[in-house]
Amino acid sequence: MSESIRCFIAIKIPRLDPLRRVLKELAAMGRALKTVDPDNLHVTLKFLGNTDLKLVPDVRALLERAARARGSCVLTVTGLGAFPHAQRPNVVWAGLEGAQTLAALAADLETGLERHGFARESRPFVPHLTLARVKARPPESLQDLLSRHAKTRFGTATIDHVELIRSEPGPDGSRYTLLATSPLGPLSSSGD
Repeated sequence: MSESIRCFIAIKIPRLDPLRRVLKELAAMGRALKTVDPDNLHVTLKFLGNTDLKLVPDVRALLERAARARGSCVLTVTGLGAFPHAQRPNVVWAGLEGAQTLAALAADLETGLERHGFARESRPFVPHLTLARVKARPPESLQDLLSRHAKTRFGTATIDHVELIRSEPGPDGSRYTLLATSPLGPLSSSGD
């Protein structure tokens, strides 16, 4: 039996103080919400799940090729929302503007990884930054927070690399280990 690890491909979002304040507000809402550690904010491009260790070098090589083919970009973190919708939230997220490069990279990874036996996502890629998962009926203050920040600009981030990350679930949240970093090409001048 071969050994496997749980992993995903993502881009990290650097520290944005206005977003950290929102995370504190979410955390103060109690145990109904499980907030993301501010140092672990990322946009998942592809969740690989349990991955055979023998495939990791192939995934790294594919990641390098796909990243090199796409330019760096500047993302603007704007607005809050919830999946599936604000009245029945499962996930609280921050929106991303200028994410065309990420969408293209996610599509490239889907195609390349499918050849290695990874199933395609059943849902389309929606660039977003997960801030919290809703575990129980949330307090009314969540609706207020979502309304107040529906169009708030939290800041910008230059994205110049993509990461392969190992995720080890634990009682206090997942522990992440960086397996590989691949630089994106030069900053895109196409306006994304």
